[in-house]
Amino acid sequence: MTVASAYRTVAGLLVLVLTACASAPVALVALPPAPAAATRDTGPGVSLLLRELTVPGYLDSFPVVVGRDGSALVVSKNSEWAERPSVGVARVLRDALSQRLDASRVLVAGERRIPDVDLTVEFLALDPQATALHLDARWFFSCTAARGSRGGRSQFDVPLASATPAAVAAATTAALARFADVLVDAMPTECPHVNPAATRRKA
Repeated sequence: MTVASAYRTVAGLLVLVLTACASAPVALVALPPAPAAATRDTGPGVSLLLRELTVPGYLDSFPVVVGRDGSALVVSKNSEWAERPSVGVARVLRDALSQRLDASRVLVAGERRIPDVDLTVEFLALDPQATALHLDARWFFSCTAARGSRGGRSQFDVPLASATPAAVAAATTAALARFADVLVDAMPTECPHVNPAATRRKA
């Protein structure tokens, strides 16, 4: 075999390898819906808008983090999130809140109704670890019509069945459902109202 033909053979093999890698299917993973709440507050009460929600930057990308090795993140090699994690987390948390309150009390951004309370959530951690998923979040309720606010910080773990994307997705939803219970318990039961002539603000 000549040197030229050897180079051609090696180049052909590299093309085949790269083509195989490029065509390897990537599984898309989405957070499952929040489980049904054990109880629901169906009475009248303040309305709520999830105004802002953030997750750590190292989690808010499409590769699925399935664990840690010391300070290094362990990422799934063949799975990606079907939607940006911050979007999925907001969707599931909003749904979990709707299951615990009357659905009409949980507003969606863009509605023409004015919420009584804005909710801001900053997740400091939503991390899969060896056998658990750790949630650490700061949250803040703010009355929209007058001064009044309430905030706090919540930290807890939920079981993680395995270091797989599906298990991480299930544990994340379980953590968000539990977090929704915390938020409903801490939510203001009333907010002072301003004079009707005050400027109305869209949700």
